[in-house]
Amino acid sequence: MRIEVIGIKLPLINPGDDLAEIIVRSIRGSGEDLLDGDVLVITEKVVAKAMGRIVNLDEVKPSKSAIKIASKVREDPRFVELVLRESDDILAVVPIKELVEKEIVDLYSLSRDRNQLLKLLDEYPFIFIVEREGMLWSDSGIDSSNVPPGKFVLPLEDHDEAAKQICLRIRELTGRKVAVVLCDTEFFLGGSLDFARGSYGIDPVDRGFGSPDLYGKPKYGGVDMIVHELCSAAALLFKQSSEGIPVAIVRGYKWRECECKLREAIPSINLIKAARLTARRTVRILGIRKIIRNLLC
Repeated sequence: MRIEVIGIKLPLINPGDDLAEIIVRSIRGSGEDLLDGDVLVITEKVVAKAMGRIVNLDEVKPSKSAIKIASKVREDPRFVELVLRESDDILAVVPIKELVEKEIVDLYSLSRDRNQLLKLLDEYPFIFIVEREGMLWSDSGIDSSNVPPGKFVLPLEDHDEAAKQICLRIRELTGRKVAVVLCDTEFFLGGSLDFARGSYGIDPVDRGFGSPDLYGKPKYGGVDMIVHELCSAAALLFKQSSEGIPVAIVRGYKWRECECKLREAIPSINLIKAARLTARRTVRILGIRKIIRNLLC
């Protein structure tokens, strides 16, 4: 068995462009063609650009809440306003600059330019962890990379719907049975990973939780998030090129067809209640002294 990941370079994308048509034309222009069973993995940012999800920071009027929070985190209140607008709830605020300064987190080893790292931490000393569309996001998915200064790319309003429209349009143009996955890069303290934010045409999850192992015992696991794995595979190619390749064809993977959406496949989790219950059970099992000792270390 062999799985191929084929990168597709696109021209500059502008608001209002027919992205699906441009993708199909670019695939054919590269000497490739879509086949039945291909999965198109697309960066969220290029879709957002085509849909006009770009905002000029000078046009953002911060609310009282944004101004109040911004004064505490020492960040631009207009940026904080965008974070508030584009999130369902703020779950945590990570003091990333302080963590680096106190050598709790080592980001210096992850950067080729120490001065640029320090400049970035000065501008954004905190990371907002938010809930949006039932998933965790940092800074609500707002991105200023690869756009002119003072502009930000906002996340899509409905990633699954965007994936559906692109998928159906590509099927219409090519007559091929394909699936579409939209990906976004998320930063964690140990590095960054690409995650699926929307999908259509493919069952996003391998539904094998509790399936028997080799000895017949029910096991944890067996619920691979297929669409996340596809994004990670494509990201290896996205980030290997200085030319900026925002689309990849994943060929050879045997996926289950499903006219469903990623959000429908994610188990419903109340993150706040889950955290509270976990904290209570941890205290009961380990003891409050252990918890306090860990917090003070």
